[in-house]
Amino acid sequence: MSRATRIPQLPLPPLPGGAAGLVVASRLWRDFLLLTLLCGAAFLAPGGEIKFDFGLYQRDRIPPGFTSLVSGSGKPGDWKVMDEMVAPVMTPILTNQPNSLAFAKHTVLAVSSADTAPVHSPILLFTNEIFADFTLTTRFKIVSGTTAPEAGIAFRVQDEKNYYVIRASTVGNQAVRGSLLWYRVVNGVRFDSQGIGVLVPIPPDAWQDLRVECLGNTIRAFLNGKQMIPPVPASAPTNDAEMPRINDSTFAIGKTGFWTAGDTTAFFADTRIEYTARVPQIQTVIADVMKKNSRLLGLKVYAIKNSPTPVVVADGKEKDLGAPGGNTEADVIANGRIFFLKQDGSVEVTQPLRDRNGEVIAALKTTMKSFLGETTAIAVSRATQIKKDVESGLSILQDINE
Repeated sequence: MSRATRIPQLPLPPLPGGAAGLVVASRLWRDFLLLTLLCGAAFLAPGGEIKFDFGLYQRDRIPPGFTSLVSGSGKPGDWKVMDEMVAPVMTPILTNQPNSLAFAKHTVLAVSSADTAPVHSPILLFTNEIFADFTLTTRFKIVSGTTAPEAGIAFRVQDEKNYYVIRASTVGNQAVRGSLLWYRVVNGVRFDSQGIGVLVPIPPDAWQDLRVECLGNTIRAFLNGKQMIPPVPASAPTNDAEMPRINDSTFAIGKTGFWTAGDTTAFFADTRIEYTARVPQIQTVIADVMKKNSRLLGLKVYAIKNSPTPVVVADGKEKDLGAPGGNTEADVIANGRIFFLKQDGSVEVTQPLRDRNGEVIAALKTTMKSFLGETTAIAVSRATQIKKDVESGLSILQDINE
């Protein structure tokens, strides 16, 4: 198998427009756009789905793809995967059988904490995706808690000080033991007194179904299949499109996670997120450059994204997104070097993409049709021109924000 060869810093033939030599970071003033484009700004695309099957992961550990945070005072909670007896989603057909048949061992996400402060809120944040429009469904059970027996979902999370939350509580009033509440946390300040909620029975140690919907600036929450937030007046239309919704523009996108308060012990299971996928601008640009260059066989961007090794974050053919890179891509990102590989009928150049300070943020792999007598220097020169085309596209898109 052919291996990519590292290229020394040699003079190159002139590029169109009079530029010469390997591209120097200080001359690529537009490269700094890449970091923002890889991490945030995006277009909306067809939907995706994520199912959290905690049974696939090691017991007594935090599942991969999550990180433990704490909002407010105190230390993070103790999150772990464990087995628990869980009632099925559907009611058993054989209702005359013993109650034990209505339960089965199920792998759940559990959390506990010894901190009784009501402003102490452990969060287990899913870090592998950022969501704009989505529907999240989960089952939860509040097992115990003294000062604030509460559990729910934090969403459109910017960090532990800025997010929305839908939280259930086993505490209500003398007439109704339980409540469901939406509110926002901004710069660490909880605006729960300005939230929207409803008194609804939520008995302790009982499984509940929760659904959270976000569409644009609108938010709804359902408990056990019934819309609870915002409350539905008796006079409301039955058409779902006309049902009331919270309208709040504080956070447009963000990450999602599980949330509790105080010393609550709670379980979560059967969690699923259906969402409108967000296509990074870099993917749009790469695909466009690919279409406009007939001699291009492939164009990929590799970056470090939620893993220690590079992955494909943009692909001109859109077939290898998320695929892991290899030693060449890792070397380019770590050391800023350029690699060249010649194969039958094609040449491949992998070179660094840098921010405006000269720091390498990604690797660009350009695969082109070769021609008779093509040298390494000429191939790198051609690949560098493709890189300039990518930068030009990013410059056009610079007004599009997150």
